[in-house]
Amino acid sequence: MPTSVGAPATGTGSSSGLTPDEVKIINRLDYDNAWRHLEYLSSLGEKAAGTPQEALAQAYVYNEFSKLPMDEIWWETFPVEQWIHYGTTLKVVSNGYEDIPTVTLGSGPSVWGKNDYKPYYFGNANDGKTLIADLVDVGLGTAADFDAAGNVAGMIALVHRNDDIQGWPDTAAREAELHGALAVMFYGYYTGNDLPEGIKQDSSFSPIPAISISPISAWHLQDLLAAGPVTLQIDGRVDILSEKFSKSINVAAVMWGTTRPNEYVVISGHIDTWWDGSSDDSSSIAAMLELARLLSYAREDKLFTNERTLIFSSVGAEEVGGPDGTWYNWLVGSYEFVLAHPEVMNGLAVELNMDGVSFTRSSGRYWIENTWETNSMVTKAISDLGVGGMVGFYNPIWSWTDAWSFGAKGGGSAIQMMWMAGFDPYYHTQLDNMAVQGHELLDLVLKLHGLMAMRAANALILPLDLTATCDWAAARLKTEKMTIPAEAKNIDKALSALSGLRAQAVAANGYGKILTDMYAKASTRAEKGAIWAKANELNRAIIDARRIVTPWTIGEGGIMGSWDVFLRPDQHVNDLAYVNSAITALTKAQIDNAVAALSNVYTMQWGKYFSLKTYEDEMDSMDKCFMYWGDDFDQQQAYVDVYGIYFGLKDGTMTKSAALNALNDIKNTQLVPWLEADLRVLGWAWTQGADILDATVP
Repeated sequence: MPTSVGAPATGTGSSSGLTPDEVKIINRLDYDNAWRHLEYLSSLGEKAAGTPQEALAQAYVYNEFSKLPMDEIWWETFPVEQWIHYGTTLKVVSNGYEDIPTVTLGSGPSVWGKNDYKPYYFGNANDGKTLIADLVDVGLGTAADFDAAGNVAGMIALVHRNDDIQGWPDTAAREAELHGALAVMFYGYYTGNDLPEGIKQDSSFSPIPAISISPISAWHLQDLLAAGPVTLQIDGRVDILSEKFSKSINVAAVMWGTTRPNEYVVISGHIDTWWDGSSDDSSSIAAMLELARLLSYAREDKLFTNERTLIFSSVGAEEVGGPDGTWYNWLVGSYEFVLAHPEVMNGLAVELNMDGVSFTRSSGRYWIENTWETNSMVTKAISDLGVGGMVGFYNPIWSWTDAWSFGAKGGGSAIQMMWMAGFDPYYHTQLDNMAVQGHELLDLVLKLHGLMAMRAANALILPLDLTATCDWAAARLKTEKMTIPAEAKNIDKALSALSGLRAQAVAANGYGKILTDMYAKASTRAEKGAIWAKANELNRAIIDARRIVTPWTIGEGGIMGSWDVFLRPDQHVNDLAYVNSAITALTKAQIDNAVAALSNVYTMQWGKYFSLKTYEDEMDSMDKCFMYWGDDFDQQQAYVDVYGIYFGLKDGTMTKSAALNALNDIKNTQLVPWLEADLRVLGWAWTQGADILDATVP
């Protein structure tokens, strides 16, 4: 996916660009205090959405806030779907009842349990509470893999998870059910990220019991299979409570702003975890609590005054918990916070989110992910702290963390501190524990987010520059114009609107600099007051323009719903380009080239590996469901269905003429209208943003 990436030069010292007051406050950071929070939260174990453990963790956060000189503390509940795990065991019956460590995946059924208090059973022994069956290795769990395995009815399917192929484990689980398997057992992660001992936990809406084991356990079972049949016994219970019966919690502490209380700086992380979740995400709550302590006591000690309101937030249900039947079942707590606090979103200056900020550094840089307009703010903070050799940044924000809710859904400016690439194998495994946590990243995040919070809370003019948004969008549109030259006229209209927005953003930047210089030179309270009032008007215009520009510029979708983030029309451009290629190939009787082109349409990047029934079920689950946050601003791009055409051409059951007719129909009735509608939306949003700035900037 297209991103813009930056990394400022290394500074001359750890505080080379800081003011004396900033140095004083940052020097008061108590890293040991943050570490104590991290140790305690990790000790609570798994804190899944809606569970007593999540509530206990939030009670701890609330109590810690209560010890601080805060102005208000909020405790807010919201409905979630909850999975209550009672433990899962796996035994190799054919090998002396050998135990294999395992866990039931997070958002599906186990062998038995209750669904909204109604019992369900998948077992074939012990009154349906135990499952005993032979094991079959089905590789990556594709349709071809199941066909090669032969008759797997009544067996347990062993699947190597690889989201590059499967899109998500749901697909392999559905394929397993379709072929008659009684349960599915996953191991591993993406290619190259299989942690040998790691048992991956995740959300997987499997229609049959889905469990997870480590790669080492899988390799052992494969060795046993090589010697003869392997019989397994699974015992496990999971109770499922819909949002009618279960609630999660958001907790927040507030330091009201002195002169701009209706503008907000939010510092956040999520409390829920799979396993101990020491890095993801106990670490972020620990960091957030330390920043709350730091800034509240700095204010009490007269070292710091926050003109804008500071909100320190611990949100629940980030990993999973969305309403029953929705594909978009993550980022629940942050989205509910956005819905519950329109006043915060109406005045949001900057949201500083954290997710996974204590994993021991392995190699390379740490990364910040942020909305474009904060690039200069992020660059300056990195440079002023002298950590350019350690930290880089990229745009835009993605739908993997709570920053998405505040930015893409709330229209705010979001800055997200990300983990190292080396964390991926540990992600969502039992090995994300205190043994692999370190101080370096935690300390770095405390400094960076603390510095940016202080600056955002008191900046005369918000450090937001919409020209970066415009430049990113312009680059994407110019690429699209080359990709789909037939739409050049419509793309040029959008580019014209974007050019107008950029001109107004440049004018706003210049006006902001003039006001800043005038304020510094003003000698009387009256002069400063008059300039301050104009600065407020400009800040309001920047926020209002950004609240339109950001959410309407972003699109989401990709290989599966919201897996990728891009410029609004990008998905339709991608699919239209490959459909056009397939049409061209067919007109030249190049069947193989047409099939190759269609394999790159987003739905076929995973769909080509699975049976029609699995494909249709998965498409329905992500496209014809209750969308929750998936349909806000119409960001979720629609999908085209070329499955029948792809396989019809591949196996010779569809004629060239029929395929051409079908593809031209998809092009003319779906992809072209969708693309043109997106371009009109972009033109509208960018014109609206420009008009808002134009009305304020002289």
